[in-house]
Amino acid sequence: MSVELMLKYSKKYEKKAFALNYQIANDPELSGQEYHACAAYIALCRSLGMEVTEHFANEPTAFKAVVRRAEKPVMKIALLAEYDALPGVGHGCGHSASGAISFLAAAALQHMDIPVSIDLLGTPDEELHGGKVGMCKENVFKAYDLAVMIHMSPNKTTSNSHFLALDDYRIAFHGQTAHAASEPWNGRNALNGAVLAMHAIDMLRQHVRPETRIGVYMVQGGTASNIVPDYAELECCIRHTERAYLDTVVAKIMKCFAGAAMATDTTYDVRQVGYKFDNMIWNQAATQAVEAVLDDMNIPYQNTNDCGSSDIGNVSHQCPALHLHLAMGTTACPEHSVQIANMVKSPSIENTIRQGAEIMGRLVLKLAAEEPLRRAIREEFLQHHDI
Repeated sequence: MSVELMLKYSKKYEKKAFALNYQIANDPELSGQEYHACAAYIALCRSLGMEVTEHFANEPTAFKAVVRRAEKPVMKIALLAEYDALPGVGHGCGHSASGAISFLAAAALQHMDIPVSIDLLGTPDEELHGGKVGMCKENVFKAYDLAVMIHMSPNKTTSNSHFLALDDYRIAFHGQTAHAASEPWNGRNALNGAVLAMHAIDMLRQHVRPETRIGVYMVQGGTASNIVPDYAELECCIRHTERAYLDTVVAKIMKCFAGAAMATDTTYDVRQVGYKFDNMIWNQAATQAVEAVLDDMNIPYQNTNDCGSSDIGNVSHQCPALHLHLAMGTTACPEHSVQIANMVKSPSIENTIRQGAEIMGRLVLKLAAEEPLRRAIREEFLQHHDI
């Protein structure tokens, strides 16, 4: 089937995609609370005749829309839509537009007579807990041959993303209050425990591999200078390129907390924040297919040097996965910023949504037509997994 026909259908539905983006951009909902956004997707998909499953994978703001079912599919593809916002910023990660791209691609591909089955998956809560990880726990992505999404970038297009494995923890130290001047010897300083743990982690940095990233900050550390604090809290985020090595670093950091508590005669407890994110498994064959599409569309792109983390990393351990970045313009600005939140509200975002849907659509058509490419993607995936 021709690219021209796919673009004809994309043109037919693009205003619905633009409206979806603006609706979500102007009504930002935090992770796990995206009820309005999810309802908007569900209503649109049903209006196009798609069968929709609500509360998908036991997540209240997730959904699955059946875009098309091929009679004899050579591939099953999941198009991923994110739609959670950031506290105090709104859609500073551009998820309103990213999800609209996946919707528009789905709407166009629904009408294409290709031997590929396609679902549109609403994947909430990326920013906080990692909704895709919950889906992975339900083995959702083992049913697919590829999962793909396009993320917004201020000024850089990339054909895929490298993501680090990530663990995030809150650590609470508990002590005993006392007057800091008249009888401090009767107190046990929880803040001292937290500060000592931070120093121990700083010393540990010399002895971990250079790809490791450790971020730690003080959440709470007392209420008054004349009171020995009985409570202090840290948050510690640890990342590495490989899950196995990350686990060894986490074990060492846990010893830092234990040693600090012992030295300060305090106690401590640890709470995991969100899910554990796994590193992204790179699929070169799939990435090169995206690069061929970008070349055909004369879209300049650059090599990725990501060192962040995302829940799509977990997806890549269940099926091949692609996480593109698409430039919204030419001016650099920080990620997770008000500038990006404003960009997805601007009329200029419409061309980016149109362009992103074309990239997705062309990729699916390419995969439908090229058996050697499908085989290469699958074989490369199997090399990294015991299935």
